[in-house]
Amino acid sequence: MADVIRIILKDLNVRDIHSALLVNREWCRAAVPMYWKAPFSFTKKRSMTALKIYEMYFEQENSTSTKEAQKILPFFDYPSFIKELNYTNLLACQEIYERAKNVESILQMLTNREIRLEKFIMENTGANNERVYGLWLNPCYAPIFSSLTYVEIQTPFQKNNVMKLLAKNCTKLSHLDINLFDTSDERVKESINYLEEFISAQQCPLNLRLVFPNGPGNMLIKTFQSRLESFRRLELVKWNFAGCDWSWLNNCPNLTEFAITTPIPPQISRIFGTKHETYRLKPSKNSKIVTEHWHFDKDDEISSMPKFYFHTDKSLLVPYDGAPTTIIQPKVYRAISPEKLRQYKAESTLKAIDKMLNKMSRMEFESDGYDSYDDDFDFEDYFGMSPQKWYDCYDPSD
Repeated sequence: MADVIRIILKDLNVRDIHSALLVNREWCRAAVPMYWKAPFSFTKKRSMTALKIYEMYFEQENSTSTKEAQKILPFFDYPSFIKELNYTNLLACQEIYERAKNVESILQMLTNREIRLEKFIMENTGANNERVYGLWLNPCYAPIFSSLTYVEIQTPFQKNNVMKLLAKNCTKLSHLDINLFDTSDERVKESINYLEEFISAQQCPLNLRLVFPNGPGNMLIKTFQSRLESFRRLELVKWNFAGCDWSWLNNCPNLTEFAITTPIPPQISRIFGTKHETYRLKPSKNSKIVTEHWHFDKDDEISSMPKFYFHTDKSLLVPYDGAPTTIIQPKVYRAISPEKLRQYKAESTLKAIDKMLNKMSRMEFESDGYDSYDDDFDFEDYFGMSPQKWYDCYDPSD
């Protein structure tokens, strides 16, 4: 019966799974593992609830008394069910001074339980905190990430160690969406070298999306040319491909989707044709990324079916407990130089004074009543009577 219930639950969304676990004990035992496989991937409220429950296990592992440990032990071993970790949301539901300690405790707890994650996500927060965002790269936590099949990392921090971890530990990855931007040429070279090692280690064709504003396109293409059969979907965003040779695209037997940011190199249009679809992505309020997509069927013809593998419609995601699905982002703390701070304060003061003067002038105008007319304006000539007489005859009900 439990196997049948699990098959049914696979077709349900998170909200319906929550309802299913309330049916009876048998349904609860089958539903709880599925409900807790992604505890930090929905709303902030749920992430905070999951963190509080995980903290019970910290207390249990740190308890010296067996009796004391049994008192705080929940009915289910919730950490053993996790398959997907949204690292950004995990950080966002904690106080800034507690993040490092709690994250290390969670990662150590997962290591002790021999957990193997399948999905790992780090959204773009706009913050650059190497210490916090790089905690999971500690070699002692590497076994947790050895079975990953899906990785998305957009957070701005150094990626050379990320690519090193993926290259050394992951062989089953089918989806990688990563921003490789770095200001150090040495680290960029190291990241791309590890990327080549990572691609060679995979056991199945990759869905690969690589972002790097003005990145070294020639170096990247040289990496691709040795593993042309390794790509199922390929999206290249904001790289500098000036002077690159694209003839290698003719020899990718498993490629079903190719995308690149505009402007399109003329050689790509000659290889794939001019029939392509445009996708506009707004990663933030003030930025936009436009990519052109080619889709291929088994006969290598461009399909008319619009599919954007890396840009699924998030409105199709069913929210948890009726609340909208959100990406929770930690607060961004940036250092401001004293000169800029004084400039901001001066501008804010001037704006406040200007606003106050405008308000005072409006109040003065309104308080003048009917005497606030232009000196060149002849009231009696216009209305045929004096202002006082007009006021005495005025009926507000008209």
